[in-house]
Amino acid sequence: MLGYRDFVCSPDRGPAIVVHRGAWTSGPENSLLSIGRAFDAGHPIVEIDIQQAACGALFLMHDATLTRMTGDDEVARRKSMAELAALRLYDGNGEGAVPTDQPVAALADALRLAEGRGYFDLDVKFAELIDETAAFAAAEGAADRVSFKVVVRTAADVDRMRRVQDRHGVMGMPITEMTADTWAAAAARAIGLQAAMTEVHFDTLDTLRRASDVLRSAGVAVWVNSLDDVQSAGLSDTQALRDPEAVWGVMLDAGVSLIQTDAPDALAAYIARRTAR
Repeated sequence: MLGYRDFVCSPDRGPAIVVHRGAWTSGPENSLLSIGRAFDAGHPIVEIDIQQAACGALFLMHDATLTRMTGDDEVARRKSMAELAALRLYDGNGEGAVPTDQPVAALADALRLAEGRGYFDLDVKFAELIDETAAFAAAEGAADRVSFKVVVRTAADVDRMRRVQDRHGVMGMPITEMTADTWAAAAARAIGLQAAMTEVHFDTLDTLRRASDVLRSAGVAVWVNSLDDVQSAGLSDTQALRDPEAVWGVMLDAGVSLIQTDAPDALAAYIARRTAR
């Protein structure tokens, strides 16, 4: 399997699907079961949420509390990994409160599961844990299989991302917020970081097209979200399921090559139809 950076930068790579929040549409959110199913389905990248337990272990959980995914009202990071592993995750995103046999997962186990199968985008829920999480991934031999992300607005943000990358050899992905007035400066920051990819939040399709042209010319791949809760210019998964051409199609036409979604199988089917034209 290619290293993550080589995969992102490969000239032969087609559009890549990023499965959101531990692939919750194929099993419990942030569970080993759902992650494994996402990789088995051929989706190359899974975004997972990282926190730290009271004992110091890193584990997968989006919310600060355990309520939505386990029914336990405690703050997640106040429990030990042993206590977390004794809990059982609800199915999907937890809304139906249907228990499964899946425990809260340790990052170490997730890294082992993904070896040779795909890549992780690490959404570290507390900024002070980014360096430690990158160090842990490197120590586990996974430095070239994961990325971490940081919102990059200032020179200080650039320096922070560069320090973590240089110290641990883990790829950083700048999150860039682009408008008609700010896209050029935001793109320049991503290019200056020598980023393989950048997550772009944009105000209009015209902004996306302009930024994408500059970024791709500098060798930076463009990642966007079609998530209902984190989307740009109204281009959401709900809209895409009704009219994929008007959402995923215009993104790809604008030069996007990585799309994070909660509808990975539908996006894969659309990409296959588009490729076959």
